[in-house]
Amino acid sequence: MTTSTTTTRRGRRLLATGSILALGLSLTACGSSDFIKKQTADAWSVTYEVTVEGKDINRLTEVSYLDAPSRGESSSNVPVGEAVTTNSASNAAKASWTKDVMVTAEADARISATPGKGAKATCRILLDGEREIAAQTGAAGQPVECSATTPAFEKKKK
Repeated sequence: MTTSTTTTRRGRRLLATGSILALGLSLTACGSSDFIKKQTADAWSVTYEVTVEGKDINRLTEVSYLDAPSRGESSSNVPVGEAVTTNSASNAAKASWTKDVMVTAEADARISATPGKGAKATCRILLDGEREIAAQTGAAGQPVECSATTPAFEKKKK
C-alpha cells in the first residue's frame, strides 16, 4: 500500500468522524434550545381552593386538577380522588382544601371536586395566591368545577 492511499483513507476517516461529530453537536444544540425555552417560559404559581359549607364538610371526593410537571410544559390531569379539608377557625360549618401548583402562562388551569351530601362547594383559581381568575359554586352534594386559561405575562417596556 502506498503512502497516498493510506493518507486518503485517513482523510476519509477523519472527514467521516468530523461529520458525525458535527451532526451530534447540532442535534445537541437543538435539544439545548428546547430545554432553555422551557426553563425560561413564563409560568404562574396557581392556587386551587375548594371551600365547603354545610354538613359533611370534612372531605371531598373526585378531586382532580391540572398541573405542569415543570416550567414550560403542558399541564396534565392529576387525579387526587379523596381529600381531607381543614376546618375554619372562625366558622365551624366551613372547611377548605388548597393546592399550589405551577401552570405555564396561556395554558389551562382546572380544579374539580365533589362535596359530601349535605354540603355545597365553591372552587377558586388564584394566580400568585391572590388574583382570582375563576370561581364557581355548586349545588349541595353536587360536583363543582373551575377552569380558566392563565393569562400571558405583561411585557415590560424598555
